[in-house]
Amino acid sequence: MITTICMNPSFDKTVEVDSLSLGHVNRIRTSRTDVGGKGINVAVVARRLGIDARVIGVAGTDGIGRICDEMDKEGVQHAFLPVDGSVRINTKVVSLDGSGVTELNESGPMMTAEVLAEFFALAREKTMGSDYAVITGSLPPGCPPGTCRELIRALNGVRCILDVGGNELTLGVDAKPFLIKPNHHELAAALRTEMHTLEDIRRGAQSFVDAGVEHVVVSLGRDGAMYVGHEGAFYVPEVPVEVHSTVGAGDAMVGGLLYGLLKDGTVLSAMRYGAAAGTASVMTEGTQLIVPDDFLHLIDRVQVQVL
Repeated sequence: MITTICMNPSFDKTVEVDSLSLGHVNRIRTSRTDVGGKGINVAVVARRLGIDARVIGVAGTDGIGRICDEMDKEGVQHAFLPVDGSVRINTKVVSLDGSGVTELNESGPMMTAEVLAEFFALAREKTMGSDYAVITGSLPPGCPPGTCRELIRALNGVRCILDVGGNELTLGVDAKPFLIKPNHHELAAALRTEMHTLEDIRRGAQSFVDAGVEHVVVSLGRDGAMYVGHEGAFYVPEVPVEVHSTVGAGDAMVGGLLYGLLKDGTVLSAMRYGAAAGTASVMTEGTQLIVPDDFLHLIDRVQVQVL
């Protein structure tokens, strides 16, 4: 069983336009809305790969019912603490001219100290007996700096995977999580340095291992991914596929990593599954996450190079 923590779920609305023109009327070609939030995405991917998964979090009373219904459809267990307000809406505008994706993300309902304390109690209860707990995604307004760090400490005894950026990553590593998964931009920002080569990234990841993090996985976008930790250092090149959307690819990668950790128990193997899941995700449109058959067909195409 894995438990993911999603303190700020969302409805992800993906729209397609021929070309996004700022300050002008843009005609939408297609539109779809999916339940989102990084913790939800990881749990859904894990469940689609056959892992027992639970997601816990905090959600606005306006929209919480729909989130729970969608989790039921995916076979994901769930426990969301209701708070006043609406589940946020994140809008992704995809330009069909190839210029990229523009994201417009709402902040979510305000947290209070009382609600945060109640959620910590819920998290301790629901992660009991979990093989891994995944802490990921943005925090709702009102959460103090270091919330992820204190959450890891509160889940004492549970192997925690931390997938956040910014100050929460910098502070979170003080709690010595089992694994962190920054992208290369988040890694560089946390270390306040520029990274231009794979060796730069390897040294940067090693600094977190030296600080007490057991495993560091760095997602490199089109350049693949890297692992540095107690099992050595590995590089996984990109698997060439037709890319439809990169939204949620990092979350799918975490789901694949979990699949590998539970299946084989080694990070070397987990990196193969993580890369396959992340690649399968970019093959889908919008925020639809992965198709399990795509994942299975990609596993043998993933190469892992020892550094």
